[in-house]
Amino acid sequence: MWQIEVRIRRAFIWLVALYCGSSQAQIHIYGQARVASPAIAIEKLDSDWSTVGSGRYAQALGRSGLEITLSKSWLVGVESRFDYVLHFSEETAQFYKKLENNDLPAGQYPLSLSVNAVVSRGFFTKYFIPLSSRSSFSLTGYALQPLKVQDGQLDGLGEVSEDGSYQYSYNLDYAYDSNKLFEHQGEGVSGWGHSFDFSYLYRGEAGWSYGVELKDVFYQFYWQTVNRDKGCYSRPLGSCDFRTEQVSKTQQLPFSQQYTLTKSLSSDSSVKLQAYNWSRQQALSVSGQWFSYDFGLDLLSRAIQFGYESDMVRLQLASDQYRLSKSKFWQASVDFYWPFL
Repeated sequence: MWQIEVRIRRAFIWLVALYCGSSQAQIHIYGQARVASPAIAIEKLDSDWSTVGSGRYAQALGRSGLEITLSKSWLVGVESRFDYVLHFSEETAQFYKKLENNDLPAGQYPLSLSVNAVVSRGFFTKYFIPLSSRSSFSLTGYALQPLKVQDGQLDGLGEVSEDGSYQYSYNLDYAYDSNKLFEHQGEGVSGWGHSFDFSYLYRGEAGWSYGVELKDVFYQFYWQTVNRDKGCYSRPLGSCDFRTEQVSKTQQLPFSQQYTLTKSLSSDSSVKLQAYNWSRQQALSVSGQWFSYDFGLDLLSRAIQFGYESDMVRLQLASDQYRLSKSKFWQASVDFYWPFL
């Protein structure tokens, strides 16, 4: 692990040296945050589910970094990452929602929940390829050092008695650096990872253009050492039991894909059709842009979208309800790209 950390630090020093040694280089800092979910925020299994609608996921990612443009073809940089993907069944959401609101009828409830989260940092290289006067392609490769991890699958059953008492149990397979179920710090973890981005843009005649973006393809972490709990977990605590050990494993995170068809109406306006998929989040939106403002509709979730974009900032908000606490779907995305030197 320390070898990877030293390499990343050396990579940052190398980037600064490249910038100082190149008269054409430009340096930028950037950031991105994307959140898409029913109205829920969960850090551990027994968190607040009281506002959950009929959703099946909570997903978030964050990126921040520094990049140096060396030439028209090459770009290098360092980046910090946060990825959080929580999936659950609608029965699981309703079980915990009604449980917290004291409104749970007697019966049995099948439960399913998985979490896939990593905090990491690393360095990257991006290469631009002009295919023709109208089209271009770029490839970005990332080498990553993971710092924190939550990777688990829980499948079980919840039972509610006529007197209102309840119990639930899960078959548990849960890898972590710090255990969020029982709130204790695990032993040290070590590993490395990688991912790749692909981008293609074609500019046609009469103001038409088509773009494809695939991000975090082959996004994997290879853990040489990670803590794992495997067995049975129950509440209230009963005869259920599990074992704790340190293992090696591979963790795979989802990639995103975006396809955009744009028709420019003038220098200040355009219309756009966009399809997007990131794990359980799917969107098919129609929007119009006027100067820096964007207004559209997601045809799948019926969410209204509002956006603002300038040379340095891009903001997008979406919700299927005016009151966010009632939303079955909402999304927030913020990007900034700031010239530093």
